Amino acid sequence: MKKISTLIAVILILATILPFYFVRKHLIENERPKVETIAAYPEPDFAKIMFMGLNAFAADLLFARSQYYYGSHYVTDGTYMLLEQMIRVILALNPSLEYAIPFGEAAISSMRTESAIESANSLLRLGHELYPDDYYYVFNQGYNYFIYLGDMERAYPLMYEAVSMKSAPSKIIWLVNHIATMGGGYRLGYEYTKARLGTAKDKYMRDQFEKELRHFANLLTLSEAAEEYYKKYKKSPDKELKDLVKSKLIKEIPEDVYGGEYYYDEGDRIVKTTSEGDRQYAQKKEAEAKKQKEEAEKQKETEEKESENKEAPKEENSKTEK
Repeated sequence: MKKISTLIAVILILATILPFYFVRKHLIENERPKVETIAAYPEPDFAKIMFMGLNAFAADLLFARSQYYYGSHYVTDGTYMLLEQMIRVILALNPSLEYAIPFGEAAISSMRTESAIESANSLLRLGHELYPDDYYYVFNQGYNYFIYLGDMERAYPLMYEAVSMKSAPSKIIWLVNHIATMGGGYRLGYEYTKARLGTAKDKYMRDQFEKELRHFANLLTLSEAAEEYYKKYKKSPDKELKDLVKSKLIKEIPEDVYGGEYYYDEGDRIVKTTSEGDRQYAQKKEAEAKKQKEEAEKQKETEEKESENKEAPKEENSKTEK
């Protein structure tokens, strides 16, 4: 009886292992199988009827299928034209599969085309409908417009809307203001910071908002003066903005509250700052200067030691000759 049990166990093990062996052998010896394509995918409402109450189970299977679809296209053509529809069907069947949205949005936006960004943001809008209190779905719409399309007009309102939501981390406002500075959204940054200053109660936060308000106010004033100079003289001011002072459009060039230097960007025709609104710019600049100084001192010490080492043999030779 024991021998029979052992034999059956061996047969079962072989029956399990051998198929994997032959499949692996086939994949190694033959060309990679063609990527399966899906001619059509059901509409979300129709999918609920199709699966006859087994919605949660079907959603799990379809999510696994969407991952296969992503993986197979990732290693071939890098396009995911049907992924948005897949995610919509999955969420129609089981709205609690929230993680399907970030997965689909990240995959689709990686194509970096305008149509792909609209498709990715369409999923984020669906996420906002399903989870209206989560700032993520609003913020990432704006972030996609900014990072992939450079569309500031659509990006900033969405990001500022997101940071005003209760679920948004308190420090994310500084990230949005930094992005606004980089992209030239000074007016929006100024108005939003002013509104936040009016509601801030904590003294530290009020101080930070006041500083941020001066930051945007300076950029607005300088950019408006530069535009006025351009209209008046039919040419751009100099990069260092000295022309604005000479033409008496401004009394003086203000100091950047974050320790940077203002300059005129002729391409964008606005005034920018080397700090880019980075609240840690001055500290980073100081640390970088300290590092450069230390490296220069080390280099000098190394050169002095090398010079001493070269002089030592000469002195010995001179003593030997005497």
